Amino acid sequence: MEEPKFWIARIFVTLAVFLLLLAMNTIRKWIRFRIFGLPLTGRVVSFVPRGKDRYQVPLLSLEILVEDAGKEYRFPSNLYWNLPPYRLGDSVPVRMVRISEKEPKFMWDNIEEYITDGFFALVIGLVLLVMGIGFW
Repeated sequence: MEEPKFWIARIFVTLAVFLLLLAMNTIRKWIRFRIFGLPLTGRVVSFVPRGKDRYQVPLLSLEILVEDAGKEYRFPSNLYWNLPPYRLGDSVPVRMVRISEKEPKFMWDNIEEYITDGFFALVIGLVLLVMGIGFW
């Protein structure tokens, strides 16, 4: 029978590999939008409620309106705040990538939108990998 520390090491290394792959995928999506995305300008049209924080203060994300080729598209941002950094009607930079002819995909052109998630997954993954190798 194997020692329990080997199981712990395997679990840590497996979680680390999963988080490292998640981080690489998140950063890949952001790089794809930065390289292939068409820069556009959107407008903040509303705030979408995203629940409440631990102090029961409502959290809001931006809903951005983009006009492209005579069509209007609305999409929410991934980030949310107690007090959003923009007001209604403010212009925001947006990038668009055409996944297919019918459905373009938009992203608010803000580095924190994707990179922070990837960075945290990368750091946690590296810590778990080091711990797993140490247990091994």
